[in-house]
Amino acid sequence: MPHIIVEYTETLNLDFAKMIDDLHTDLAGRETIDIHAIKSRAIPVKYNMVGGPQDHNAFIHVTLKLLEGRDPDLRRAMAEGLHGIARHHAHDDRIAVSVEVAEMKKATYVK
Repeated sequence: MPHIIVEYTETLNLDFAKMIDDLHTDLAGRETIDIHAIKSRAIPVKYNMVGGPQDHNAFIHVTLKLLEGRDPDLRRAMAEGLHGIARHHAHDDRIAVSVEVAEMKKATYVK
């Protein structure tokens, strides 16, 4: 059930297939995660702005969606692991890299 959603500035020339593979593999190694349930994808964003016009204006944002109930320390470790991988793939400190863990309600998630 976990979802890894990578949104990124469309003009970035990075290997997003490899990034998705690395993110997927990292998450699969975490406690409570079944690799067969993970759904990972990358979505380019055509129009965006980061900071002001003089800034690099490129970003990678990873959203990890999980069903509610996991320990906050585990969620934090997952976020930090994903962030490290995305930062590694960015190859440029000017690219804004962020990660958000969003909990989904069991009562309203249907698959």
